Amino acid sequence: MELNHRSDKNILQDFNVYIIISLTLIPIMGELTIAPILPDLAKLFNVSLKEVQLVITIFFLPVIIATPIFGILGDRMGIKKLLVPSLLLYAVAGGYSAFAQDFQTLLWWRFIQGLGATSLNFMALTIISMMYRGKALTTVMSLNVGIIGISTTIFPIIGGVLGGFSWRYPFLLAVSAFPLLMLVLMVLKLPQKPSNSQNANIKIYLQDTWNSINNPRVLKLLLTLGFIFAVQSGAFIIYIPILAGVNLGASGLINGVILSSMSVSVTVVALQLGKLTRRISEINLIKIAFIIIAIALIMIPTIHNAWLLIIPCLLFGVGEALAIPSSQALLAELAVDNVRAGFMAVNAAVQSIAQVAGPLTAGIFFSLWGIQGVFWGTAGITLATFALFNFLLSKSSLKDKKISREV
Repeated sequence: MELNHRSDKNILQDFNVYIIISLTLIPIMGELTIAPILPDLAKLFNVSLKEVQLVITIFFLPVIIATPIFGILGDRMGIKKLLVPSLLLYAVAGGYSAFAQDFQTLLWWRFIQGLGATSLNFMALTIISMMYRGKALTTVMSLNVGIIGISTTIFPIIGGVLGGFSWRYPFLLAVSAFPLLMLVLMVLKLPQKPSNSQNANIKIYLQDTWNSINNPRVLKLLLTLGFIFAVQSGAFIIYIPILAGVNLGASGLINGVILSSMSVSVTVVALQLGKLTRRISEINLIKIAFIIIAIALIMIPTIHNAWLLIIPCLLFGVGEALAIPSSQALLAELAVDNVRAGFMAVNAAVQSIAQVAGPLTAGIFFSLWGIQGVFWGTAGITLATFALFNFLLSKSSLKDKKISREV
């Protein structure tokens, strides 16, 4: 199958796109449809609210452990040979979770379900990077992010409504992976990999993967993605609700509305990114994103009305929508065919590490300087990361010029 060079105007007519994006939605569904029923699960299984959070945490634990391994398997075995058992494992474990008789059993099934979900997101990005090039690639990446933004608004509502009938129903949503599995097997069309790509020596494979990552352009893009996810999980997801609830007297409902505003701006801007990239390069969009995020963080400590926190959240969503698909598209262009899945697995691992590091870093700022220090400190990191991004950008440009002269 040839790489897809079609105009981004025709992307919406490509059914492959919808199958690929569905792969990214499966792990999100496994988190956001379950989160609303955590208090019910705590009562049902007679555990504390602190303990019941393990239902979400243990679902993501395999991401940190197994992502690099699955990246290697995707390149060595083939993408469909990894996707099919992953979807099957997700569906079966999710179904069994709905019938768990005790909390420990529920956690075991959630861990197995998370293992099935681990490869889906980065493999979807791998497929996109294999099938599209140029502005079509950026368009598909932005469409993916935009639909993810929509899902983060809809999935909690679905989970909450279904949970109102029975705590089992949100878990049973996992069986939707079965029809997706059939579409992957029977409909999804993938480019042919080089015949020798799956037979290369593992030492050579690992060396090629390292060589593909170890250059300034890749590092600056991984830095950008890690930064975005760290700021989101730390300053915004954790400390904006604390600021709004403790300092400004916001209710849980108001906090939910404030945080969901990020998804709104992510969706609106990401779905327009294909048009933006015809006028502004991806690199410049990333630079603009850094500036917007810094402004949002600087605004937060000056706000004294909880509802006004929607403004910096909207701004951060705009920054996410500009930076994430742009970075992912540029990364995809740099991926080498025979190590593409491993390359994108490193990307996923960086994001997972950042989601852990973000709250830890924000917590240090909080202990040193209080709630306002979280946002001032994170704003400082934003500007420092922006400077480092530009340094790596200039370094990669110099390297490219050197290569050009040598040629």
